Amino acid sequence: MTGLAMGVLIFVVSSGLTLVLGVLRVANFAHGGFFLVGAYASYQIQQHHAQSLPVFIALVIVAGLITAVIGIATERLLFRQLYDLPEATMLLGTYALLLILQGAVQQIWGFNQKSQPEPKVLGSSVHLGSVEIPRYDILLFVVGVVVFLALWYTTKRTAVGRQISAVAEDRYMSSLLGIRVTGVYAATFTIGVFLAGLGGALAGPTLSMTPDIALTYILDAFAVVIVGGFGSITGSLVASLVIGLLGSYLAVYVPSLADFALYMPMIVILVLRPRGLFGAASGVRAAV
Repeated sequence: MTGLAMGVLIFVVSSGLTLVLGVLRVANFAHGGFFLVGAYASYQIQQHHAQSLPVFIALVIVAGLITAVIGIATERLLFRQLYDLPEATMLLGTYALLLILQGAVQQIWGFNQKSQPEPKVLGSSVHLGSVEIPRYDILLFVVGVVVFLALWYTTKRTAVGRQISAVAEDRYMSSLLGIRVTGVYAATFTIGVFLAGLGGALAGPTLSMTPDIALTYILDAFAVVIVGGFGSITGSLVASLVIGLLGSYLAVYVPSLADFALYMPMIVILVLRPRGLFGAASGVRAAV
């Protein structure tokens, strides 16, 4: 359960990156910075106090929305200038934004470690025989399932999802069919940033927060994209669970290899199936 909970948390963050990469075709290194903003925004509005479960969930969503608002501004001011530029320029631009977000967080909250308590009712464990499962891990698992189902329904059963898939497949043809591509880009980027902020807010009680955690989670997110396949939400879920479980088992049984849990699946996938577990053979597209 610990491995699943960690995997689900990685999925919430990486699913937003998968959407942005699959639709906008931008390798957004700043995604880790938005994760960082979500974590610290949640810390700020909760004031380092343990909240009741409903209040905690509401404040986590608010932190995600705050991050989404910042994301909307950066999409309009920065990312729209990057869409038609060479890939190297896009990488440098998003990495610069990551450094800016890290610097802003450090200026506001400092570099000292911050911690956020779990909700009051989730501070204990559930006993299943000889196994103790933290209640907060169960909450993370439930949130991950909800996020996956919401993304699946949105992309498969709504008009917005069909437009997102069309733009991911062929931006030029979509514009000829009357789809407002810039609007789809903005909506997709906003959803992706919201998920990054939501993941950061949920991660707060599980770690000691410093500005450096942005780099840790952006590496996790890109590893998930590589293993699961560009643009595949299902692939992101499977890859996240694999990485989370592998890290958990190695930490217990082979501690010396625990730090390599992120890289082992990447090496295997890059050698045997470079497009990822669920990636499209034709390239980057929304293969949800």
